[in-house]
Amino acid sequence: MTGIARLTGTVKHYDWGGYSFIPSLLKTGNTAKQPFAEYWMGTHPLGISKVHLTTGDTKLLTDYAGNLPWLLKILDVKDMLSIQVHPSKSSAEEEFARENKEGIPLDSPKRNYKDDNHKPEMLVALSDFYLLHGFKTEKLLVAVLEAVPELNSLLPVFEKNSYGRQDRSPIQRK
Repeated sequence: MTGIARLTGTVKHYDWGGYSFIPSLLKTGNTAKQPFAEYWMGTHPLGISKVHLTTGDTKLLTDYAGNLPWLLKILDVKDMLSIQVHPSKSSAEEEFARENKEGIPLDSPKRNYKDDNHKPEMLVALSDFYLLHGFKTEKLLVAVLEAVPELNSLLPVFEKNSYGRQDRSPIQRK
């Protein structure tokens, strides 16, 4: 393949997803009022992207890229999400192989490892987004930022932008 081709991903409909951001991004609408939680772009076995060639043919991204070690996800989070812990690359490889050997299907709810990749993550907010909201009270979090020298530089940012409060007024320290 030469040149540029259009790539389409896979939508994941989880209960915590929103109803408008991803459909708007994809220009698909959402007349069924389904939650559109994630849009996956990559070669994950449960959502392989498609390459749309200028010839009119459509192929799987794996035909061109093999198995990519990353998965781009666009999320629309309507409800709070649980904390996720991801394995190291070697642990992911070992546990994925074990679950394969045990014959656990990839789409089974009893399966923990859907592939053999680790899951490093980076968050890029496309709109207002609160991450790790509500773990400590403002007072306790300020105390941590003050007590840990490596985190002191975050105090002005924290004070300016508040901590999940709707009024967005500066936080008062002792």
